[in-house]
Amino acid sequence: MTLLRELALYLTLLLILLFAGSFMRTVNDTRQNLQEQLNSHAQDTATSLGVAIASTEAGNVAVIDSMIDAVFDRGYYRQIRLADMSGNVLVNSEHPVTLEGVPDWFVRLVNLDAPEVISEINRGWVPIGQLLVASHPGYAYRSLWSKVRGDALLFSVGLLLAIVGLNILLGVVLRPLKRMEQQANRICERHFEIQPELPKTSDLRRVVQAMNRMAGKLGTAFSEQVALTEELRRKSVKDPLTGMLNRKAFKSRMTIALTEETGEAGGSLIMIQLRGLEVLNRNHGQKFVDELLVSISHWVGKTLLSWPEAFSGRMTGSSFTVFVPACGVSENRKITDLLFRVLASMEFFSSPEGSNSLHIASVTHQGRCKPELLLEQGDKQQLELEVRVKNCRDVSDVSGETGYPYMQWSDNQWLEKLKEVLSEGKIELYGQPVLDVNGEVAFTEVLARLNLEGDLVPADSFLPIVERYDLYAEFDRAVFFALADYIDDRDDYQLYCLNISPYSLMDDDFYHWLLDALKLRQDLARRLILETPERTLLLVGEKVAERVEKLVATGCQFSIDHFGVASQALTFLQIINTHYLKVDGSFARDIASSYENQLYIRTLAMLAESRDISVLAQRVESEDEWEALKQLGVAGGQGYYLGRPERL
Repeated sequence: MTLLRELALYLTLLLILLFAGSFMRTVNDTRQNLQEQLNSHAQDTATSLGVAIASTEAGNVAVIDSMIDAVFDRGYYRQIRLADMSGNVLVNSEHPVTLEGVPDWFVRLVNLDAPEVISEINRGWVPIGQLLVASHPGYAYRSLWSKVRGDALLFSVGLLLAIVGLNILLGVVLRPLKRMEQQANRICERHFEIQPELPKTSDLRRVVQAMNRMAGKLGTAFSEQVALTEELRRKSVKDPLTGMLNRKAFKSRMTIALTEETGEAGGSLIMIQLRGLEVLNRNHGQKFVDELLVSISHWVGKTLLSWPEAFSGRMTGSSFTVFVPACGVSENRKITDLLFRVLASMEFFSSPEGSNSLHIASVTHQGRCKPELLLEQGDKQQLELEVRVKNCRDVSDVSGETGYPYMQWSDNQWLEKLKEVLSEGKIELYGQPVLDVNGEVAFTEVLARLNLEGDLVPADSFLPIVERYDLYAEFDRAVFFALADYIDDRDDYQLYCLNISPYSLMDDDFYHWLLDALKLRQDLARRLILETPERTLLLVGEKVAERVEKLVATGCQFSIDHFGVASQALTFLQIINTHYLKVDGSFARDIASSYENQLYIRTLAMLAESRDISVLAQRVESEDEWEALKQLGVAGGQGYYLGRPERL
């Protein structure tokens, strides 16, 4: 029971006791007053009537009877009786005791005494008889019942008004306690909010001020912890000068992109070489070279914004690399040409001194391959470019016989085929289990395959193209319908994780359609976990938090995929209502020997647990990785070691 309810209950009981006591005291005083009036009235009547009878002529019973009737007919008496000294009744007037308009229970409860007064009548000094006067209690009962009813109504109205007013007053006075409860809950969720409005009550004001100071200090401590973790993460994976991925992190990401789980479509590796770095250092100094390298990294990152699945890194002091998953030769040529035009237009490369300093070698492999193959072919191509005497680039296909026909399609062919597949619903659903640390299936992640020319094409092969041609909303809607039909045919109440493109999530039409669909099908919503990649947070930031909040309100859960790749990702834990964080697969690779990744995952698990968020590991491919991850505090995992995708 809340403090407000307890105080309201205690004070209400106190008011009831006070009102009840006052009411009983008033009723009792009125009863005693009426009882005294009955006694006094009977005594006065007996005395005055006795005097009147004594003044009449002896033996004139008719006159006496008239006198008694005149008094008795007023209705205040139950009996008036005159007897002589021998006990013979001379006159007797009597009413039965009937109480109209007064409940029997009230008569039994109050129990007024009807007094009887006997007065001796003397004529001179000689007694001539006895007069008995008995009051009738009816008038007193009716008077008392009327007063009790009126007082009860008055007290009830007063009590009700007092209780209502008391509860309103307590609600206003104790309103800061409700805000303090909300503030405490938000602190538990690592939202360190400050109450801007201070209560007027001095005691509550001091408590709220103390809560605000605590929230401020905890917020500062949490922010410092997040910043420290992000800084450690940045130092372990980022190049300190350019902020791009360092050599180790880039190769790890590239290896994950080409693993058995995701690398079926292959990809393109672009290698950017700055020649003559040592000469530049001697001629212009370290500062000039550093500014040039930072400028190159800036323009590389800006150029790749149209390819969100791509990532870049700095391999050596003078070379940069870019990897684009599921990228065919034609698309690779487009990216390489754009990068070359952007970089070649820089002031240094446009000058005579830099006219032979920029070489871009780009290789594409369609289908599964090892990262070493692309790196080796890229190095060979770089050596061939070095013999040229001007800035240049070259694109080559090293797929051999392993390429897929659809990777050779033109833009129009892709667009036509994707629209056909989506309109006809040629989507196959696969499911990969996500296990908890006990080996039980927590939920199943839904993976979509498209039927292209008789081949089932994995999502990693066509999703970049879907987003490239703005078909993300149509694709996500088609997968949603396919999954809804599948769930409707089953009654196992299992949870299913559905991936949503970040562009779909921020598309107003798709978002409102999805929100309405989940509101109409809350039974379906309770079995869904909506998932979007971490780059959604980077694209829209805090704007996505409101949309996620409304989607979660329908009953579904929310998950963030490939978490930890971007810098400052931890800061979003304080603004978005998510249930799961899937740590990018690059962290699981060789986790047993990577102290930096161990520290990051352990810290992430601790921070997430404080907000009731489950941290899950992706790309778990060996028993050693799984055991190490469980020791670091993850709540579950997903990967070929734990379970391969199977057709739903």
